[in-house]
Amino acid sequence: MAKGRLKFTNRWMFNRVMCEEDVCREVLRAVTGIEAGEIVYLNAEQCYEPAAAEKGVRMDVVAKEDGRVYDIEMQVDREPSMGRRLRYYQAAMDIASLEKGHAYSKLPESFIVFFCMYDPFGMGLPVYSIERMCVEAKEMRVGDGSHWTALNARAWVEAGGAVGEMLEYVGTGKATGPLTERIDWLVAEFNKDKKWVGRVHTLEQEMEMQVSEAEAAFGRLIVLLLDAGRVEDARRAATDAGYREELMRELGRE
Repeated sequence: MAKGRLKFTNRWMFNRVMCEEDVCREVLRAVTGIEAGEIVYLNAEQCYEPAAAEKGVRMDVVAKEDGRVYDIEMQVDREPSMGRRLRYYQAAMDIASLEKGHAYSKLPESFIVFFCMYDPFGMGLPVYSIERMCVEAKEMRVGDGSHWTALNARAWVEAGGAVGEMLEYVGTGKATGPLTERIDWLVAEFNKDKKWVGRVHTLEQEMEMQVSEAEAAFGRLIVLLLDAGRVEDARRAATDAGYREELMRELGRE
């Protein structure tokens, strides 16, 4: 990987910019229409020390005054299971938000926002606002207080307004208004922090190596299973991570 300038779409750069409270508040206003209260970051250390992120980099934001919780993410690579990814993030937010023994009514209203460099659901929409509903009574709302938004940077023209401005910047890097001009300036300033940029590149290289090693180990496992005539085990290993690890331990290849 070339050690060049980090773009706003880089997940660590995105999170560091979002750690600027005024920018984060403006982005939340543009996407949700909500004026967030005092903002607190649950894992801000990941913005400044990338190595602190062992299993990804989630940007959890708590707006204390209005009692809401937000998670804002940048999604560059195509995610084939976006719905399940949103579900997983919702579960993680809820577990972190509700203390053991407290009533479910204490769960805060929550918002998950994904900025996607591609069309996440293939319907050509600039904004996908997802709410739980009853299939038999579509006018009914479950009222669970969770709101999911997936944004399609490819459809920035159709979006218009502040959301369109953000999506145009995400998709093209072109700043066309006060918010994205502010973001673009921050991106330039943070790129001057060569030590931090270097740590980001190093961590990304390490993560790429880990993925490559995991793929190689999986390939060796499948060959061993097929050579042993264990076709059903190979098929299950392709989709069941826990079973895959069990097989790797069994065959001494973990």
